[in-house]
Amino acid sequence: MEFYIDRSLPITLIEQIKGQIVYAIASGTLKPGSPLPSVRELSVELDVAPMTITRVYRELSKEHLIATRPGVGTFVADITDVGPRKGTRDAQKSLHQIADAFIRQTLAYGYAPSQIRDAFLKRLDYYCLNGTGLHVAIVGNFRSTTEAYAREAESILQDLNVKVRTVLRSELKDGLEGVRERLRGVKVVIAVPTHLPEIRSLLEPYGYNVVAVAFEVSPDTRHKVASIPPTAHVGVVATYPEFLNSLVEGVISYGLLETPPRYALIDQEELVKDILTQVDMVVYASGSERVLEWLPVGVEAFEYRHTPEPDSLNRLRPLLSRRAVEREELIASEGEMAI
Repeated sequence: MEFYIDRSLPITLIEQIKGQIVYAIASGTLKPGSPLPSVRELSVELDVAPMTITRVYRELSKEHLIATRPGVGTFVADITDVGPRKGTRDAQKSLHQIADAFIRQTLAYGYAPSQIRDAFLKRLDYYCLNGTGLHVAIVGNFRSTTEAYAREAESILQDLNVKVRTVLRSELKDGLEGVRERLRGVKVVIAVPTHLPEIRSLLEPYGYNVVAVAFEVSPDTRHKVASIPPTAHVGVVATYPEFLNSLVEGVISYGLLETPPRYALIDQEELVKDILTQVDMVVYASGSERVLEWLPVGVEAFEYRHTPEPDSLNRLRPLLSRRAVEREELIASEGEMAI
């Protein structure tokens, strides 16, 4: 991929460079195992200090999006792998304390250890396996797009009878209580790569397997961009500053515009409104729907949408198939006990 920076943007060079790499991973442009330029190569290409690239790579490595092999190079990590457990000792200790309290209380009531074990496992199976199909959750930023991701994922994985529930990132940050019902029976959670470390830190201490998949530009969006007349004046509105460059580049690469698009962030309200008076068409990122309220008469607009990349979702099949087999075995076992 080609890297570029815009020193006129109101964000740091580190954020711009990191944002381009993360977006490329998230959109499947950079596949798992793809090599990245060395620190020296990228610093020369972008005319920035090597320390800037070092900080970008260090942050991406810490977030498990890239991996460095000493003496070999830096490569894109497999975001569909179940990450290393990051549960803290405090979380583990808390779980042990809950288990200890349960055991002490049931023993105090006179139940035998075998009775306690059988009752606990039976109820655990019921809560984890109640319902039909293999339950997966997907975490996104915006409700409408996350719902669309879920339905598309179900379609791609329909042969596994996967049911995908949706959870918003903002809901998770408020605590598990509000989403506990939607996560009941879920063991695998899909995150957007840009928030993979955060979602893992929130859910893995509670036993969830958190993975990420790549998201590609939807066919409908590519068609709409390609259909923009070459002579049209286009405005681009982004939701997140670190992805502004990538959004603009995407519009340029899929279209045949004679005039470069004008662009701004949705939070730059005055600049956005000024751009709207000078364009024929607006392409806005998911989460920037507010721009529709400011559209002048005659100016068209559409959302630059993404969709889960099929190849990336299919990389989850071994994990999901393993969960499906475990589920069927447990249901069969429960049925035998009932008989």
